[in-house]
Amino acid sequence: MPNNKEQFQGVTLPLHAVKALIVDDQRLATTMLKSILQKIGLTHINTACDHQQAQQHCQHIAYDVLLIDYHLEGPLTGTELINLLRRRKLVSPYCGIIMISGDHSAEVILTSMSVEPDCFMAKPITADMVKAKLLSTLEECALRAPVYKALLSHDRQQAIATCKKQLMHTGYHHKLEGLLLDLLIEDGQWLQAEKYANILRKHHPSPKLSLILAKILHHNNQLKAAIHLLECQLQQSPLHIELYDYLASYQEQDKAYYDALSSAQQALKLTPSISHRALKVAQLAADLDRVEQVLKAGQTLANHLPIIDVEWIICLAEYMAIFEQVYFSQPALSQRQRLKLELQKINKRAHSRVMPAQEPFLSAYSHIFMSRLLLGNAQPLKAKRRLLLGLSPFFNKIPQLPSVILADTLPLLIHLGETQLISSIMQAIEKRNRFDGHSQNRLSDIKQQTHLAQRITHLEGQLNEAYRILQTSPEQAFIRYQQIVHDYPLCSEANLGLLQCMLDLNTGSEEEVKHNMKAISSMPLPNDLENWRKDLLEGMTSKKASPHQHRVALTYKKQTQRFLDTESTE
Repeated sequence: MPNNKEQFQGVTLPLHAVKALIVDDQRLATTMLKSILQKIGLTHINTACDHQQAQQHCQHIAYDVLLIDYHLEGPLTGTELINLLRRRKLVSPYCGIIMISGDHSAEVILTSMSVEPDCFMAKPITADMVKAKLLSTLEECALRAPVYKALLSHDRQQAIATCKKQLMHTGYHHKLEGLLLDLLIEDGQWLQAEKYANILRKHHPSPKLSLILAKILHHNNQLKAAIHLLECQLQQSPLHIELYDYLASYQEQDKAYYDALSSAQQALKLTPSISHRALKVAQLAADLDRVEQVLKAGQTLANHLPIIDVEWIICLAEYMAIFEQVYFSQPALSQRQRLKLELQKINKRAHSRVMPAQEPFLSAYSHIFMSRLLLGNAQPLKAKRRLLLGLSPFFNKIPQLPSVILADTLPLLIHLGETQLISSIMQAIEKRNRFDGHSQNRLSDIKQQTHLAQRITHLEGQLNEAYRILQTSPEQAFIRYQQIVHDYPLCSEANLGLLQCMLDLNTGSEEEVKHNMKAISSMPLPNDLENWRKDLLEGMTSKKASPHQHRVALTYKKQTQRFLDTESTE
């Protein structure tokens, strides 16, 4: 991120030095706002019509203030753009943010407030409005800049001291007060935070102070008092959404699960595009077996997937884990079938939301998740076909897959005994040093089951030994492969090896050939296994094969070819 050296402690920049970026997809609105800023005295003004142009500008210029419209053309809203710029460190934490919108709905205003802008301007705007908001924002930036500069230097104590100093000069300032209290709590100075919060509440009560005091009560194991304080504050400030988040969390801890769900639903209703709120509702509803509310939360999440970096697929994976919990808690197959149909609708909504570059990952994940459901329903062959269908576009580029896909795929591959893909995924995982919470949980579950690693290592050894003696001792290889297929009935390499032995030894009944053919037919395979299957089917449909081998292999060869032809045209 470019360094901004033009702002000094407590000093507002002269207007001619302020660097501003306007982001609005309406050219007329952009032109008008730029003209107003120029008349006010700004000379460094850039404009962008979408998130891509905004990112390009921010990569080269350290802006002092961003003026962003909520509704932008393309996949991102203004608030999502702000999150993206902050996540990629393309704007400083003390850069001024002014949100703009002609949509005056509660959802837009409250969602805009979720990114903590310095102010919100409702269209139509006027020159006086812009000037007042701009000057106010620049003053805010000047006040918080030295605090955030200390935090950027990893000096929290200096940040706390600077915050106190700024407050001594400015007097009452609710944002600085909130920042100070947050810093004290993060630093573990709970008594100091409580002291300041109680003093400030006497003179300047606010929802933020009530939330801080509720956190302190919770820290002091006064859970019911914290809940009561939040409930009272919400009666006065029913649109302060963050209060609902903490209230739902505290009610859940107090085992008031229905109250927690109600609070979480209220937060989601007011800000449906905030993904963590949809996930909270889904989890609470799942724990209470409120199936319809789980589905509704999934639809809301899919409609508003946060398509920034890989966050979208992490959110989706977290929801799918909740869905899976609900799915397998249903005793009747008819109920499970209905849930699968509803899941298809959610998946369809997600597909309409993601960008083209994300489509292949969503398709892969959808197949992989369906594989989990099929395996849980004791349909391992269908599960394997779904799994390999999902992975097939990435057989030669496994490292490109997001961690959530790797983590959700690995247990399935271990169960099926697909050692080549397991090896590729483990190599990709070992090269990563950071994982999201969902992936960490999945991988931790696998690590705790130490016998799984031992079994896979043993399986790899068995397969290598059987393949080594395949040409020289097919009789011994046949026995080895039979033992492997007994433990891993759908292992691709073992079934291919067993069929190869049947061909070379001219053995195996028609039913045995069919059984092993099913395990490797009508599904994509990694390249070397695909080549082996192709050669095997050629051999079994040649004069070399026995009549029943020829008959069975010809059927499965045609099925597999139809499958591959279909996949290549999609």
